[in-house]
Amino acid sequence: MTQVISWKKRTGSRIAFLLKLLLALIVLPILYGLCIVFTNGISQGKLAAGITLLIVFATGWLFHRLRWLSSRTRLFTCLFVLLTFIVFVIYTIVPVASDQAIKMPSDLPGVTTRYWLLKTGSKIAYYQFNAQPGVVRKETPIIFIHGGPGAYVRQLEVDFFSTFTAEGYDVYLYDQVGAGRSGQLPKSAYSHKRNIQDFEAILDKINARQYIVIGQSYGASMLAQLTANTVIAKRIAKAIITEPGTTVKEAEHPVYAKSPNALKDNVDMPFRIFLGFLVNPAGEFTTQNEVINYFAAHTDLTQKIFRNSFPAADSNQIPKVDISVINFSLVGIIPQQVPLYDQHLAEDYKKVHVPTMLMLGESSYIDRNAPMDLLAINPNITRSQYIRNAGHILWNGLHNNNQLVKQSILEFLNDQPPTLPDYPRQKDIKKFLENRL
Repeated sequence: MTQVISWKKRTGSRIAFLLKLLLALIVLPILYGLCIVFTNGISQGKLAAGITLLIVFATGWLFHRLRWLSSRTRLFTCLFVLLTFIVFVIYTIVPVASDQAIKMPSDLPGVTTRYWLLKTGSKIAYYQFNAQPGVVRKETPIIFIHGGPGAYVRQLEVDFFSTFTAEGYDVYLYDQVGAGRSGQLPKSAYSHKRNIQDFEAILDKINARQYIVIGQSYGASMLAQLTANTVIAKRIAKAIITEPGTTVKEAEHPVYAKSPNALKDNVDMPFRIFLGFLVNPAGEFTTQNEVINYFAAHTDLTQKIFRNSFPAADSNQIPKVDISVINFSLVGIIPQQVPLYDQHLAEDYKKVHVPTMLMLGESSYIDRNAPMDLLAINPNITRSQYIRNAGHILWNGLHNNNQLVKQSILEFLNDQPPTLPDYPRQKDIKKFLENRL
């Protein structure tokens, strides 16, 4: 009987020890994350790591002080767990790339990079294409807002939008602040609001009465807000929203799977970058230069991100993307700030009237409730176009997509009936989502 009681006591003691060790394993990573947050990731996380290691040593001392390490087995188990955690912490603070100033890419072939110094303080790289001689010049320039955030104007956009000069349009493409050939800001200065302020300052620089504005992906989500802004909306003659990428809260609407026809290349990033996005997106755990330089040294990642914007059927004919500064740090900062398509935005749309066209690719990786939620609340969307054989980037240079997309845009701008079906409309939303189109 005494032996049974002794065995039960030893077993209970072992279980209690393991539970304490398990608790330490749960608490220590949380404390490490909190240290990163409270130190703002200063010195690329080294201060947070130092504080955390002191906590680890204090934990080991506490286990010893409370006589929880009464046997060699317990001692070695505790040491193994704590040393494993120490190795993990050290692993996460080793930079994956240089923090040195980034190298600016050369100009796109045949295109001069110009710069605006905006009143907001941003240095913006832009690419201007004037209406061709001998063509009646339109009074409304075209401005294109690229996606990302943190992406840039690619050769694809130059090739496509420069063709509108033959229709009499002046065309302006620009890299948003912090990406492409534009200047950088401190991480804490990046915001969705700053991008909107930059856009308004750009309108002042060009100084036309009104504009045609085309936005893609994040740029389309940004344009969705611009057309609801009572001040800015007056300066937009027409808006074309292509593949908007921001939606309402998941708790209010389910997120539907992307098109089964979209390409699905995995984009794997180092754990350190992932941890920085998760815990300290706007801080200095991973500096923007470290992230930018990592992508610059791993151009295959940029190519994979680019490939996912194409249909799976085109996987063998996707061109190589031109490499510029992709500031992936902004992905952890800005998307969370984009205003949700909620009732407040719906009320704003009732106060303005910007004729808007929604354009979607058949094989997009974007969750479909993002554009459908916008379509449901924006009465100013007077036309929709569903482009088959295209993915997230509609003007991808394959098949006859560029000609088809340009035709749809010109028909909308010229108030002509669309050649393609006006689809989807509000009445089509439910079936569009159910059928995963």
